[in-house]
Amino acid sequence: MKVRIIVTLFISFLLLFGETASASEGLDYREGDYLIHILEDGDGSMRTFQFKTGNRITASNTKIRLFINAREVDSTEYTVDYTNETITMRKAPDMGAEISMKYSIAPTFEWGEGVSGKASIGNALTEGDGSTRIFQVKSRYILNSSKNVSLYIDGIKLSSSEFKFNHEKLSVTILEKRQAPGKQSKIYFYFPKTSISGTQSSGEETDSKTPTEPDATPTPKPDAVDEPEFKLPSGKDFPGTITLNSNYTFTVSTTAEMRKSGYYTYVMIKNANGKLVKRIRIDAGSTSTYSLSKLGLPAGGYYFYLKTVNQYGGFAASNHQFIPVRYETQQIGVFIEGKQQTYTQPPVNRNGNVLVPLRGIFESLGATVKWESSTQTVTATKGGTTIVLTIGSSTAYVNGKPVVLNAAAQLLNGSTMVPIRFISEVLGGVVEWDKNSKSVIVFQNKPDIPTSAESERTPIQEQEKDQSVPEVSSPILQNISRGIDEASDIVFVIDVTGSMEEVIDYVKETISSFVESVPSGSNFAILAYRDINFVDINNPDLEFFGFTNQKNVLKEQLSKLVASGGMDLEESGLEAIQMAIQKMSDSKNAKRIVFITDAPVHEKGNSQGKSGYFLEEVIGNLKTNEVTLDAIAPKSGTAYKQIIQLVKSNKGTLYDIDEASLIHLE
Repeated sequence: MKVRIIVTLFISFLLLFGETASASEGLDYREGDYLIHILEDGDGSMRTFQFKTGNRITASNTKIRLFINAREVDSTEYTVDYTNETITMRKAPDMGAEISMKYSIAPTFEWGEGVSGKASIGNALTEGDGSTRIFQVKSRYILNSSKNVSLYIDGIKLSSSEFKFNHEKLSVTILEKRQAPGKQSKIYFYFPKTSISGTQSSGEETDSKTPTEPDATPTPKPDAVDEPEFKLPSGKDFPGTITLNSNYTFTVSTTAEMRKSGYYTYVMIKNANGKLVKRIRIDAGSTSTYSLSKLGLPAGGYYFYLKTVNQYGGFAASNHQFIPVRYETQQIGVFIEGKQQTYTQPPVNRNGNVLVPLRGIFESLGATVKWESSTQTVTATKGGTTIVLTIGSSTAYVNGKPVVLNAAAQLLNGSTMVPIRFISEVLGGVVEWDKNSKSVIVFQNKPDIPTSAESERTPIQEQEKDQSVPEVSSPILQNISRGIDEASDIVFVIDVTGSMEEVIDYVKETISSFVESVPSGSNFAILAYRDINFVDINNPDLEFFGFTNQKNVLKEQLSKLVASGGMDLEESGLEAIQMAIQKMSDSKNAKRIVFITDAPVHEKGNSQGKSGYFLEEVIGNLKTNEVTLDAIAPKSGTAYKQIIQLVKSNKGTLYDIDEASLIHLE
């Protein structure tokens, strides 16, 4: 595995800069708000390890965390010499131990990363302070273009209309239409490696170390493949719409522009807490209508948006829209900041005015409430706004000024009822009436709904369980489990390239019943794969999670999978199957693989230089090791012709991947 990490980093550097360089001259890669740096392997005796990160690390600007074989080492077990760039451990790591370090990203740090399907350089700008709008990019590189750059504030990507970049001055300006970054906001700026024309001289460079690259435009690696640019617009210009209908359905319309090879389009649904709960694959360039009531969503507020992705990591998303989901519409519902409200005295409609319990609505909007029984007067205060109402009066006073109400405040079953539109708007809210769900919708602050892959990992069912929603079950996995009549070691070999998001969700949400239905003593593991021919510096091409017999652990492992990457149509499925066979080589149980993919596999006979295995070779290994392979895969085309041979090697079964959809289950 370590050899692969080193090779991956080396290839990443070649792809980014096109020059041969030592490991000390390369850029580290990002994981969240940390950068990852690979150290030498242990040899059983060496305790001091050198690190050359390419960023100027000091004890005051970052913190180093040490890992051996992917497990973090207690900070008392090692010391860091920032001056000499060394880490010394109390005990020498074992021979062959994989050693790496993480360090938190600080301003001026740079790293390599794929952004929107293109090799890019990330640069951490100075943190926000609530007012600053112009930020300096302190880079080691000289740039020849201001195009195709990206800016993220606290993980949210800004639109190109919200900022400007000057490549000559290396400055980023946040425009007035966007609020200045708040205090301690993390600001990450990206520029494509194709815009690099050289490096800064030592006199110009300030906070970063300068690699010893020549001042020349990098020459791409001869056999490197440039990923196609993703061209669909995001936001209001996204070529698709979602329309809510009067019969509690919604219609999705998309243009033919989205029907491109390698593009996949989804309806994304997030709950009021911003967590993805549904992903529905749709056919681009068409119109489809779905029933809200058949989605299996618990009652509550949801954000819907359309998203198109490709296998290289590029994506575009529409603006989100808020949709209330209610199954009991005899009474009026109220949603504040996306969350459904519950009151002892339900809201009522009086001559077209919705009246709500005063205390509940005021406190939901962040106001304080005082009641004076002798005068039947209520006073609400929020910030610099004070509102005074009297029961039975159609006049309210806002900071002492009279305002005429559409409906007078009144008592109902002991609760003071007031018109919600007046209260919300006076306290700074925007109020809408949704006739389909009979709901009042109030927002004081426009919500930020991120659309990155990291923000779209669906929650683990056990942590997000809603008793009103039955647990979904999978006919495919149930059928596979029926064929398992003895304790088995089972590896789910899953294609996690960009087109597999929906299927990953399907497996994750339906795995529990599978685990419970196989014979006791069985163990399960996940092996995720992409394409070993494509360097994705954020996600490995082959990743094995250890065996477990706990369904919660298995679901947690599945929740870590992010669909991204891929190169051409074929993927490295044979390499993944071969690794799974090796992982089960010492098993005393029966051995099974559940192979899940929507693509053909690279094979040595047909993809010269892209695979280390012939299809017949892997089929022979399945037979020799007595491994049964079931597959959830296409039932036509090249993929079918290959995978059906793997399936038949030891009496497995192939199931149609088109049936692996949560929307079909419900």
